[in-house]
Amino acid sequence: MSVAMLKRIALAAMAINYIGAFIPGAPVWFQWIGRLAAPLFFYAMAWSLDKTRDKRLYFRRLYVCSAGMALVNFILSVIAQKTGLITAVTNNIFATLFAGAFFIEVLEYGRKHPKRRWRMWFSYGFWQLAFAGLWAVLYEIVEVPYAALNLLSAVCGSALTCEGAFMYVMMGALFYYTKEDKRRLTVGYSVLCLIFFLNSAFGIWGRIFMLLGSDVLVALMEIMTGMVLWGASFRSIFDISHMLNSDFQWMMIAALPLLLSCNGSCGRYKKYFYYIFYPAHVYLLWFLGIVILR
Repeated sequence: MSVAMLKRIALAAMAINYIGAFIPGAPVWFQWIGRLAAPLFFYAMAWSLDKTRDKRLYFRRLYVCSAGMALVNFILSVIAQKTGLITAVTNNIFATLFAGAFFIEVLEYGRKHPKRRWRMWFSYGFWQLAFAGLWAVLYEIVEVPYAALNLLSAVCGSALTCEGAFMYVMMGALFYYTKEDKRRLTVGYSVLCLIFFLNSAFGIWGRIFMLLGSDVLVALMEIMTGMVLWGASFRSIFDISHMLNSDFQWMMIAALPLLLSCNGSCGRYKKYFYYIFYPAHVYLLWFLGIVILR
């Protein structure tokens, strides 16, 4: 299976996911199917980094789409607030794809320049942690609107406050370094999905952070990890209803057979179509579900 075919499957899964998320009365299993989308797109990104003819143009395209969608999301949030709508769009996978690709580039720079490696990694880590701390202060203390912070996060290329957060960014790096080794890919991806499963089934990480007694810290760690931590200590262990209806990210394990079937060939596709279709269908379904059918 080519990367182009993988993207088409991801596109279909993504559309079904947003129908489930935005359209009232849509069955929850639409969003189960949607768990295929992110892994497939990140796997395609991992191959694109190696195969693109102009890496700078690729990064620029992801960044512009990320910042542009964050700006539109911010404008919609202002409109939603003034008109009394329940919610505005917060989704922006472009920001996570850019953060993931940039993280891989930082790792590769360190690998190619051993003498500058630690300085580069320290600078990157400091920037990401400092921005996450600033984000938390602005959100919890200054009470800056969430959409405004998401715009700032996209502009600054945050890997800790983007959609899916650092777990998705790590997933991109995992795919990049294992895409040609099916065994390592299977083990690494299975472990990643197992973390999501254990968190959903037992709330381990949420319970640990809640022992510290800081609601702010738990909220920050939930944002930074992309995992559902809030309220873990109040849920029963292995709550099937919670695992199937609220915290079902672990279902992305279903993408593994598709990942393993990809041979890395590009295939034929119109790359700009994906950059247009993603925001267009998100905003269309949001408008239909939240504005017209609510």
